[in-house]
Amino acid sequence: MTVKLMLGVLLALWAAGLQAEALEVGQDAPKFKAGGTLINPPEFARELDDCKGDVILIYEWHIRDGTANGLTAIQQYWDKWGGRGLKVFTIHRLDFEKWPQVEAYCRNNKYTMPVAMGGFYDDKNEFFGYKAGKNFRTTVVGIDGKVAYYGKDDGWKAAMDAELAKVVYPNLGKHSVAEDVEKAAGYLGERDFGKAINEAEKLLAGELSEDGKADAELVIERAKAIAIERNKRIDAWIEDKRYDLAMTTLELIKEEFKGNALGDEAYDRIKELKKDKAAKKELKSFELLDKLIAKEGGSDPLTFVNSLRTFARTQHGFRAAEVAESMAKNIENVLDD
Repeated sequence: MTVKLMLGVLLALWAAGLQAEALEVGQDAPKFKAGGTLINPPEFARELDDCKGDVILIYEWHIRDGTANGLTAIQQYWDKWGGRGLKVFTIHRLDFEKWPQVEAYCRNNKYTMPVAMGGFYDDKNEFFGYKAGKNFRTTVVGIDGKVAYYGKDDGWKAAMDAELAKVVYPNLGKHSVAEDVEKAAGYLGERDFGKAINEAEKLLAGELSEDGKADAELVIERAKAIAIERNKRIDAWIEDKRYDLAMTTLELIKEEFKGNALGDEAYDRIKELKKDKAAKKELKSFELLDKLIAKEGGSDPLTFVNSLRTFARTQHGFRAAEVAESMAKNIENVLDD
């Protein structure tokens, strides 16, 4: 037996031994990680522990067999509950539908929930615990971290509705707080992070029970952690001249932390970028790239590659040109695999 054949046999035996068993309602949800190729990547939540206290939907699909039709209903849930008690990971399951095709499909259908490419064969996007052989499944994980639904029909919707009805304080990791802190926790769940911090700090300046103090501090910690992580990314993006990503995220901080010093700081940084002549030119170039993607991104992949290359030539010297060239190379590499 050749070494290559022997390795193949061992790999097949290993994979068979790892075959996940069907999940049962009530059991602890298996761990997962979304760290590889993602379409619409989540801002922070990438693993089971990151989603504590929220409802999680994990949906397997691909384009050719009709399972993609379920994405429309999922998008409706995402529009209403995304970031407000719901985490979604739609797992594009097959390897023969490549990233350019899937990315264009999601963009053209205006699907904005996170999509993990290769969730069952990519060691960076690992959702193996949710697989059931060749059968496609949908999983709902409840706010208690246990499986609330696992199956292949539309029963997930009733389970989702039931679990979402239990969500009281999204983004907090728990759904009961001291009475005095309910208002601050409510602001956090509404993503009005500035008000959440201000209200919690006001409470801490007065008299609170030990439980109330712990809850108020948790509200502040959760809200500020979001701003801290965003600002780290903004600093890196500005260093890399990705002013488009930096500006979008600064606008988000300004809006969600309105009335708080963190929102004011974001507003000041936005004004600085708008005054920076080099940044203004780079932002204009990225605007043109966004328009190109919106117009040509749904076309044949090779046609799209040619459009990106033309853009890269005409915008030579700008960071957006480098991004366009990188996109073109990535699409070509995937098509060649």
